[in-house]
Amino acid sequence: MGSKMLNAENNRMELLIDPEFKNLIPPMKPEEFQGLIESITKYGYDDLYPIVVWNNTIIDGHNRYLICKELNINYYVSEKEFDDRIKVINWIINNQLNRRSMTNEQRNYLIGKRYKEEKKDEYRPKIKEDVVSLITMKPFDGILEQKIAKKYQVSPNAVRKAEKFADAIDEVANNANINPYKILGREIKGTRKDILELSQKPAELQKEIIEKIEKKEVPNIKTALKEIEDEVIFDEIEGYSEINLKENEYSSPYDLAEKIFGLINNYKKDYDDIDLDFIKNTLEIVNKHLNERVVMRNRNVKNS
Repeated sequence: MGSKMLNAENNRMELLIDPEFKNLIPPMKPEEFQGLIESITKYGYDDLYPIVVWNNTIIDGHNRYLICKELNINYYVSEKEFDDRIKVINWIINNQLNRRSMTNEQRNYLIGKRYKEEKKDEYRPKIKEDVVSLITMKPFDGILEQKIAKKYQVSPNAVRKAEKFADAIDEVANNANINPYKILGREIKGTRKDILELSQKPAELQKEIIEKIEKKEVPNIKTALKEIEDEVIFDEIEGYSEINLKENEYSSPYDLAEKIFGLINNYKKDYDDIDLDFIKNTLEIVNKHLNERVVMRNRNVKNS
């Protein structure tokens, strides 16, 4: 990897922005971006912080580039040389991980991304004299985990978990068409467990949940997931064959109650917790149908 410094006079140099590269970098907060505008406007461009590019594509300094283009201010460019995109991505990730202002979620995400990208590079056939050595095709996950773990001072197990977390973030972000840092920056609120659970849902449902959170219809991923779980159990209860009896048909209200509570107990086994509103609403359904059964029973007794 090499580099050289260029002076983009009169900001005529048009640089490219690659969404994949840009989405690896945490976006600035509005007040930080405004502060950068004011600093560049007042003092000009600081050549100690050049815009870093590879093949004319920005890999660091997206905000500085946009501000300088908008204000017609000269900027400096540091051009780096890499063999391929994987090495560029690893450079971006490492560059971000060296910054101290990252949250734990952002750090775990980038460690997971680094591990995943390194594996891509590790598994590619190494060609020498037109012969592909079979040993280069064998996975080296264990060695690679230890390498990444040592570099970022975490355990190999943490590296594996970070990869799963990064995959979950990317899955949800891609399906919802949002920047991953909307989740990582806690604009979309959710724990690691919530995010992993959401990533296992159908793509359209992931998008629907994120949109609800963005519209403030629900406060976080966990609440949205619980609403969906509640809808599932309510549908089961309302659609239960013992409830939808035709006129003059009869079954014991106590049997019905037992079956409905059986559904609730199954629900509790499948999920970690169950909220009081759900229990209250379910009991109201039970009470409603028990009353209907009592009325039906009394009518049948009277007519007998």
